Amino acid sequence: MKTKQAILGGKDKVKVAVAQISSKFLDRETSIARAIEAIKKAGDNHAELIVFPEVWLSGYPYWTEGWDSNLPEWVNGRVRFHDAALVIPSDDTEQLAEAARDADIHLVMGCNEMDSRPGVQTVYNTLLFIDREGKILGRHRKLIPTFAEQMFWGRGDGRDLAVFETDIGRIGGLICGEHLMTTTRAAMIAQGEHIHIAVFPGSFALHTGPQLEEPDQAGAFWGHFAVRSHAMEAGAFVIQACGYIDENDIPEDFPYKGKMNTAYAHGGSSIISPLGVPVVEPQFGAQMIYAELQADMIKAVKAILDSVGHYDRPDVLRLLVRRQDNWEPADKIFTPDAVQIDRDKLRRAAEHYDIDENLIADITGDGE
Repeated sequence: MKTKQAILGGKDKVKVAVAQISSKFLDRETSIARAIEAIKKAGDNHAELIVFPEVWLSGYPYWTEGWDSNLPEWVNGRVRFHDAALVIPSDDTEQLAEAARDADIHLVMGCNEMDSRPGVQTVYNTLLFIDREGKILGRHRKLIPTFAEQMFWGRGDGRDLAVFETDIGRIGGLICGEHLMTTTRAAMIAQGEHIHIAVFPGSFALHTGPQLEEPDQAGAFWGHFAVRSHAMEAGAFVIQACGYIDENDIPEDFPYKGKMNTAYAHGGSSIISPLGVPVVEPQFGAQMIYAELQADMIKAVKAILDSVGHYDRPDVLRLLVRRQDNWEPADKIFTPDAVQIDRDKLRRAAEHYDIDENLIADITGDGE
């Protein structure tokens, strides 16, 4: 019989970190090196979870495209966007996994993900989940890219609405506009999140102008309200990671440099308690953000309003989620199929990092 998991894995508190730092725009290799440094720094500061913002690896498409796009610019931008995408699993993910393992920290990485199927070149807006032992728990692909994003990313599916059980509790996540998809959030809440990851490309206002998205200077970013609501509805902590870009990290020869709407990529990350009250208010500028999540906060809030327990009416309302070929109750804990390991790539990576071959045999199932 499977034992009911204790809140936050039975820990009294869990220290978490948000890496509100600039990646090297559309440069996967350099960005991974920066991520590894941040992961080590968070581990040295005793954090047990580190979160990177939306498509931090390696860049949000802040530029505009259309049928009137300049062809050489468009080709250059698209080729770079393609080449910067991450394949899961790969030597790149093994570097991230090794860093998480060395730092003894769980990792959630926002990334542009290239479909790993042969012949398919679709890119997804993805959250990659890696545990403190360096195991890829799974991924979440954004279900519906928002507005102009649909020109850049494919769509996720029901397998991506997953909550992962770890030794610091059940962790799930959604990406930017998904927090306005009421039934999507309800499906995550129904699976009993303890920690919810909410990632954004920055913090922006939609009402000021002259551009559609302007830097939020007055706390009017809708993402702040959405994640606070989710925290209280779920009775969970929310780690809100908002993107930050240093303009110097955009290559001088990138065709859209100086023509992108990057001003709102100024941070704005926060950490929200289960009452919907910030533990850490929105922070701006390049920095590592830390907070301690107290298990007793979840226990106290759930005593008042347990939205998947005594404050639920399954006799009146039920939510179904499409999993593979079946409709299943949203409250069924779903663990997606493990990401397939390319054994040859794993062995090459092991040889490169001087890892014991017997350990690799155990991981791949080749051992006795």
